Amino acid sequence: LPIIIRQSYVSNACSGRRCNRTGVEHACQEEGWRYKIERKLATHAPSRAAKYGAAEDIAEAMYYIGGYNPRMPMRRLAEERSKLFDQEAECYDRCRPTYPAAVIDELLSPEPAGLDILDVGCGTGIASRQMAEQGANVLGVEVAPRMAEIARNHGIEVEVDAFEDWDAAGRTFDRVISAQAWHWLDLPVSTAKAASLLRPGGRLCLIWSAGCPPDDLADALAEVYARLFPTVGSAGFGYAASRPTDRRTGLTSVFEAIAAVPEFGTATENWFPWAREYDRNQWLDLLLSRSDHAALDSAVRERLFEAIGAAIDENGGSFAMSFETGLITATRLA
Repeated sequence: LPIIIRQSYVSNACSGRRCNRTGVEHACQEEGWRYKIERKLATHAPSRAAKYGAAEDIAEAMYYIGGYNPRMPMRRLAEERSKLFDQEAECYDRCRPTYPAAVIDELLSPEPAGLDILDVGCGTGIASRQMAEQGANVLGVEVAPRMAEIARNHGIEVEVDAFEDWDAAGRTFDRVISAQAWHWLDLPVSTAKAASLLRPGGRLCLIWSAGCPPDDLADALAEVYARLFPTVGSAGFGYAASRPTDRRTGLTSVFEAIAAVPEFGTATENWFPWAREYDRNQWLDLLLSRSDHAALDSAVRERLFEAIGAAIDENGGSFAMSFETGLITATRLA
C-alpha cells in the first residue's frame, strides 16, 4: 500500500535506511520517493493511520494526511501546505465552489452594508467577493502570495502574512471570518487574536463545507483510496469517500479554543445543506485544489486520478455531491 510524496518533503538521503522524518522505510524509485507501508500498515504507519481515523478534531487529523510526521508542528505543516495551495492557485480559484447565499446572509446579518470584515486565510477571495457584493468592506489576510494576487485581481484588498504574525496596526472589525482555513492556524493564539480585533458585539464566523457522493460511488471511491492513498481514505472532509455521518466531525478543538477566550460568548453552530453536480473532469480538477492530493508525486497522482475517473465513469459519468456548510459563530462581549 504505497504512498508517494513529493521529494521536497523528505530528506535527501536515499539508501533504503529508516527515514527520520517519517519513521517508515523508504526507497528511491524512478517514479519518485516511495514510502513502504510495511506489513499492511502494521508497524509505524498504521498507528499514524489509526490516529488519523480516530482524530477528534481537524487540527489533530491534519497531522496524519499525506504521510506527514504526526510530530510536525501544525504551524510548519500549514506553511508547507500553503506552498502547495499557491502552486495550484488558479485551479483553486476556478474549481472551489462558492458558499451558499444563506451562509453569507447569516454571517453579515442584520445589515451587511458598511460592515468592516477581516477574512483570515482569504485564499483567492471566494468568500470575500460574496461579502463585498453585499456592500461589506472586506480586508483579507493570506499567507500565500499567488493566492493573494488572484484575490486582489478580483478587487479584494489583501495583506500577505500569517494571521498569527499579522499586525492589525490598531484596526478593529465587525466580523472576523475564515472560510475553509481556520484549521490551519494555531487555534488558541488565533482565537484570542480574533477577539482582540473585534469590536464589542462583533462576531467570529468560521465556515467549513463538506459533503458526500452517492453511496454506490462512495463505495467505489473507498476502494480506490484504500488501494492508492490509504491515509486519506474516509477522510470526513467531503472529498474522498465520505458518508453523511462524517460531515459534521472534527470541530471539537474549534469550540474548545473559543470557550477558552473569556471575551467570547457561547459559540453557536448552524448547518446549511446544498448540492452540486460534477462530471469526471470537474471533480478531478477540484481534487487538484486540495493540498493533500497536490502533495502526491505526479506518478501516483496520475494513477489515483485515473482510478477515480474510472469509478465516476462506471457510475454514470457524473454525480450530485451533497454538501453541508457549517457556520460557527461567537460574539465578542462588551
